[in-house]
Amino acid sequence: MIIFESLESVSSVFEATVVTIGNFDGVHVGHVRLIRRTVEIARQVGTAAVAFTFDPHPAAILQPQNPPPPLTARGRKLDLLRPLGLDAVVVYPTDRQLLSLSWREFLEELLLKKLRIRGIVEGPDFRFGRNREGDWQLLQEWARERGVLAELVPAVVVDGQPVSSSRIRALISAGEVSAANRLLSEPYRIQGRVVVGAKRGRTLGFPTANLADVTTILPAQGIYAGRAYLAEGTAVYPAAISIGPNPTFDELGVKIEAYLLDFEGDLYGQTIELEFLSRLRDIQRFDNVQMLVEQMHRDVLATREITGCMLPIRS
Repeated sequence: MIIFESLESVSSVFEATVVTIGNFDGVHVGHVRLIRRTVEIARQVGTAAVAFTFDPHPAAILQPQNPPPPLTARGRKLDLLRPLGLDAVVVYPTDRQLLSLSWREFLEELLLKKLRIRGIVEGPDFRFGRNREGDWQLLQEWARERGVLAELVPAVVVDGQPVSSSRIRALISAGEVSAANRLLSEPYRIQGRVVVGAKRGRTLGFPTANLADVTTILPAQGIYAGRAYLAEGTAVYPAAISIGPNPTFDELGVKIEAYLLDFEGDLYGQTIELEFLSRLRDIQRFDNVQMLVEQMHRDVLATREITGCMLPIRS
């Protein structure tokens, strides 16, 4: 899969394309259906299958004071798109000039002239052009005029509701990571840099990795069972993860801490990923340290059961 940051580069490599356009934040099951259908059509007509996405999210420019928190950073998004069969992903730099294009200019100047599209695959909520004025009906009419195949892929419905990135954000914000994971192509992860913490965990028998510089949405405060992915996929460990304060020690600041089961070593300065599988419990204050330690042992046991992993997985 080739990554492009300009449309001129695409046209120099591919003679024609079938494209699907979107932010693909989280790469959920609806995105997967769109992309797989795009790949199928591209193979049928003998062209390249291309996903056209944006960086940053257009809302970050249109609503800079209140942009939607992302589910995936750029690298993670590309990792999730990579196994889906695409020939290329265009990561288009979002700016005011792009957002000022009319719906027809967007289709003519970017897609037809530069991407040389022969087909476009989209969902029912697709909007494009200045002020989101373009919709599926206008796209279909334009495609008919230009001899471009346009296919509408119905939204994926889970539990009676369409799958969407906004729905997934709401679930994660509420701590409902298991429900969110049913809508995602892979379980939800965050990425951060391991920094020095209070080092209290090691005195309790549970040394933790403290994460900073996390740019994606955090699950609600609580204790979670999940996995930790070390740098460059060198190993995967079950992890009991805490998001929130430590009220037993009168610490009110929100921290991200992970106890990696069966891990020995130094992670300071490394970038790791934490994957969330299930929410175990709320953050709570314990009357004494012994009660806290006993609960942490229960959390670790639950994490082992949920991950089904008694030993670290090494690649």
